[in-house]
Amino acid sequence: MYTCKDSINLLLEYLEGEMAPEEAKHLQEHLTGCSPCEEFLATYRATPGLCKRALAARMPKEVSSKLTEFLRAKIKSAS
Repeated sequence: MYTCKDSINLLLEYLEGEMAPEEAKHLQEHLTGCSPCEEFLATYRATPGLCKRALAARMPKEVSSKLTEFLRAKIKSAS
């Protein structure tokens, strides 16, 4: 039987289908019986989509301009 720590360490292998069927079965048994691990798995699966949406979001032009101005000033003062 897997512990929560084992489960977290094996998630990528499990989700990518690279785990032996017997191991995957044991991991699935732990994941379905452990609320914290079920929640972690749901979050883990949602992360790529959240990142894609965050990267697709546009920064408001005013914020972008102020950030660029700030960074240029910092670079000048560091030179």
